[in-house]
Amino acid sequence: MNRLRQLLATDIPFARDDAHRLLPAMIACLVGFAALLLASALSINHTLADQSRDVIGRLQVELPRARADHKNMTENVIALLERTPGVEEANLLTDAQMQALLKPWLGDDIALDELSVPVMINVRTAVKGDRSVVDLEALQAALTDIDKDILLDDRGPWVAHVAQATALLKALVVAIALLLLACVLGMIVLVAKTNLRLHFKTVSLLHMFGATDEYILRQFQSNSAVLAGRGACIGTAAGLAVFLLAVILSLRWHSPLVPEISLTMAHGLLFLLLPLLTASIALVATRLVVKSMLEHMH
Repeated sequence: MNRLRQLLATDIPFARDDAHRLLPAMIACLVGFAALLLASALSINHTLADQSRDVIGRLQVELPRARADHKNMTENVIALLERTPGVEEANLLTDAQMQALLKPWLGDDIALDELSVPVMINVRTAVKGDRSVVDLEALQAALTDIDKDILLDDRGPWVAHVAQATALLKALVVAIALLLLACVLGMIVLVAKTNLRLHFKTVSLLHMFGATDEYILRQFQSNSAVLAGRGACIGTAAGLAVFLLAVILSLRWHSPLVPEISLTMAHGLLFLLLPLLTASIALVATRLVVKSMLEHMH
């Protein structure tokens, strides 16, 4: 602890500056928002990857409920699907499974017989790239031969469109977060320049007593890194608290409109490394700026 105090002790009275009080608060706000945005981008990417993995290669066959049991239609459709090249599995959804799917939308008291809900068959197919290998047009034609009202639903193209829109949203979120971090960098540079001008006389006296530029640089660097690191830690902690609250609420709501947000290892690394990154940026930026200004003083 004494060693740390010696390293942080300076001959320049930075504690008297307004920046000593205001800079950590401003950095905390900017870094906190940036942490939330980056965490949101990670969650968007994680959710999209999970949904794409669950949907690609999955087909749904919808049979009219009124005629599904007539003339062995369901058995004929399943037999056709199992004979189709590329189809790996075809499962008829039971009434219990259908009720579980409809429960978030219609509530607990669901009477399927009173609703015009089709009979559903889930089909898992082989995948090549991001598409099913099954000839969907030929399969739809074969199903139509059994009954013209049988529908084949492939959600792969829909997921591809959603992925494109989500990628644009994620890029926008990351761009805003980087802009906030760029604002942090600009504030650090501005404060470093202002500090050197404010303490010009003190720096000149230190030069007269034999202090080297490297010695003065270390004092400006340590002050800037401590202020930036303190503000970044506070902002990141606040961002983590808000994000954890969002995770808890998403798990409790169980809403089909709001995907569940999970806390992954990538989120942990983000919240851990962001304060260290901010302090490192402050250290390097202050060194470059102050060093250039000190060289012009000689």
